[in-house]
Order: sequence, then C-alpha cells, then structure tokens
Amino acid sequence: MRLPRTSQSSFKIEERIVGIDVKTKDLVTTKYSDGGICAVGNLLKFLANDRGQFIIAEFGHNESSADSGARDLEYIRVAPFTNLPTNAYRIENLGTGQVRLNDTVNQIWEEIEWDRDIHRFYDFFTDLAIQHYQRVGRDAQRRLEAIQAFRQGGYAHFQFTR
Repeated sequence: MRLPRTSQSSFKIEERIVGIDVKTKDLVTTKYSDGGICAVGNLLKFLANDRGQFIIAEFGHNESSADSGARDLEYIRVAPFTNLPTNAYRIENLGTGQVRLNDTVNQIWEEIEWDRDIHRFYDFFTDLAIQHYQRVGRDAQRRLEAIQAFRQGGYAHFQFTR
C-alpha cells in the first residue's frame, strides 16, 4: 500500500469547520519525516476567523513481514492540534513561517492536554510566533546590512554573518 506523507482536508459538523491533517509516519528509522503542518498565518486564520477545529490523524506504518512491499499499520492516533504539548510545536522560516511538529503524535500521546482551552493555546503559540518573527527580523536585518556592505565595498567580498 502506498500512503501519502500528509494531506489536508476538511468537513463540517453542526456548521463548524473541522480541518484534518492526515499524516503517515514510516516507522523505518532511516526514513525522514519533517512534521510539517501549515503556515502560521493560515493556521491562525482558520482557528480564529473561521472558528475551525484542527485535528491531526497520524497513521504509523512499518514494512510488512512478507516480501510483498506492503505496509503493516502499527497505530492510528487522532488528536486536536491545539491540545498537543507546548514543546511539540516549532516554527521554521519557510516563506511566512511554517508550523512543524517536533515529534510524532504517537510519541507525545501521553502528554496531550485534552482539556486545554483555545485561549491557552493562543497564549503560548503567539509567544512562539512572536519569538520566531523577532529572530527572523534580526536575521533579515543582518543580511540586509551584509548586502549593503558588499555594495559599499565595491563588490569585492561578500559574507553573511551570524
């Protein structure tokens, strides 16, 4: 069976939009899985403006014991995205900021805060986003200054500094 790494879809329950990110996790340790979710702005617009509920459905699979190339389903975990432990999230600078997960849902299953209020999620998530964009801003300013110095130095030597 061939499984996509991730796909997103949505449906409505009683006029509330529910977004679902279906993740497949290859449990072979040599395989890469990045935990990518979506852009920060898209997530916040969906949760706040659309009053959406966002869930993660994760399917862990392994190589089948038979030599057929098939996969054995090892687990299925489904959880509200906003209830994952606070250390599960990170933001990387891909475009406008990409929300990523540090671990699989299966790895953090026992740490999920099932009764977390959405405002508690917003409290720590917006802190994370602010810290990310402050860092990105500082990095961009340093890059700008490096390009200006390159120009002012007659294009003789270019270097981004950290």
